Amino acid sequence: MKNVAFLIVFLLSFGSLKADCTFQSFVVGTEFSIGNLLEWSTTYELNNQMFQVEKSLDNVEFSVIGTVESLGDIDEETQTYRFMDLDARKGKAYYRIKQVDFSGDFSYSSTTIVDKLLENNFMITSINSSLERDIIDVTFDIIKDAVVTCQIKDVNGDVLSTQDIVATAGLNDFVLEIDYLSNGIYHLELVEGDEVERLTFNKSRKEEKVPVAQKN
Repeated sequence: MKNVAFLIVFLLSFGSLKADCTFQSFVVGTEFSIGNLLEWSTTYELNNQMFQVEKSLDNVEFSVIGTVESLGDIDEETQTYRFMDLDARKGKAYYRIKQVDFSGDFSYSSTTIVDKLLENNFMITSINSSLERDIIDVTFDIIKDAVVTCQIKDVNGDVLSTQDIVATAGLNDFVLEIDYLSNGIYHLELVEGDEVERLTFNKSRKEEKVPVAQKN
């Protein structure tokens, strides 16, 4: 679930980047519970190879956290690029865009600050279900040792089962037995502190796709 507030952050030096890549005057940073979404647009590109997204927590030491390939040469059109920083945690993060030519030349945008207000200490990374065995395998990633509470709720929000999972920093796996559930729609919630990650699953005898998890 995304925060209702949008953070508009200006890249003051986009106009000073190399002539073969012309940026619009601003980039939009949108806070989601699962991370920070960065979005920027160009109106002219020629021989532009890629953009590298760099991040810093102190505005001094920056490191590359991702690469976005160029969509190709454009002239007087708008290309929009997006990058989600899934490792963004609560607090300030500094971002800058490094534009790289095929020749190896590069230049930087100005620095953008996103002040994240929502926690992002853990996330579900994979879900696998076995209808024959009536189980669900869940893997989640957490940044610290903690006790994570897992609940299954019906569509009315009534709690059907609760279990505590002693998690260690990194990837954690556990198995949910759902043989006691009748066919229908259910909600799976993982709770750690004030942070909640939720997904919906359909128990039936048909193969169902598991939807993307959402957070509150």
